[in-house]
Amino acid sequence: MYRLDLGEEWRARRWRRLLNLIDGLPRDSAFVEALTSDDEWAAAVVANPPEERPPSRRMAEWSPQVELLTNLLDAVRENTRVALASAGGKPGQFAPAPRPVTALERVRARRRVSKHESLVARVLPHGVHRRAEAR
Repeated sequence: MYRLDLGEEWRARRWRRLLNLIDGLPRDSAFVEALTSDDEWAAAVVANPPEERPPSRRMAEWSPQVELLTNLLDAVRENTRVALASAGGKPGQFAPAPRPVTALERVRARRRVSKHESLVARVLPHGVHRRAEAR
């Protein structure tokens, strides 16, 4: 994929570069297939589970086609929910398919939380909001 001599990178002990190249491989690469088929790797992940995070897509994998398919999936899920509700069921809400989260969105979310905390601190008596957060 990278058109590099990885043996040369290995012999030169360019570990960080090799790890960056590996991290940049797409999900459908032969390396990822080999990794996810490795029983020892799976046992290590189960023994030391990674930190739980909401699923997200990498921006590098977010093509216009993937965006359209993701929107289509969400529309099908919503139509299923509506059909179940119209038949008398109680389907509840569905979780939308994961999408990339950009740095801009993360900064805006932190700013919203900060503004909210500032407002709560001004409105509630001193220390009340901190006790509520501790619970």
